[in-house]
Amino acid sequence: MISPELLRRYPFFGGLSEEQLKRIAMISEVEDYEVDEYILEEGNEADALFVVVEGEVAILINIDEEGEMEEELSSVPAGSILAWSALVAPHTLTASAVAAKPTKVIAIDGEGMRNLFEEDCRLGYVTLSRLVSVMRERLASTRTQLASMVC
Repeated sequence: MISPELLRRYPFFGGLSEEQLKRIAMISEVEDYEVDEYILEEGNEADALFVVVEGEVAILINIDEEGEMEEELSSVPAGSILAWSALVAPHTLTASAVAAKPTKVIAIDGEGMRNLFEEDCRLGYVTLSRLVSVMRERLASTRTQLASMVC
């Protein structure tokens, strides 16, 4: 469990009530990762939503069928959200995430968060609306990268 105050620092959780933040904090913990340590591996079950507290994370995608070759797609700084797949079925990771610098994250239990959505529709609506914005930004970034490769 973490302090609700830690969550309040991030715009992603802005506008949530003290009670909602407490409920999320109860299913969250802080994790530390060293440089080059995998936080997430593409294809695995997405069992937690992550907020990068400190450091930087490289987002990698498999570029061969065996999953032995990876290419860096982007990097995300502190304050960013990782593993949105924990909240969106089928809950499978679509990329890997590796600490590019010593990194601290908040890990929020995905199943616990989905259960909170069932109990509190407003919490679910607000969180998923913000999550869609994160997904939109990542898609736009990917589109820009693809366009630069074609031209």
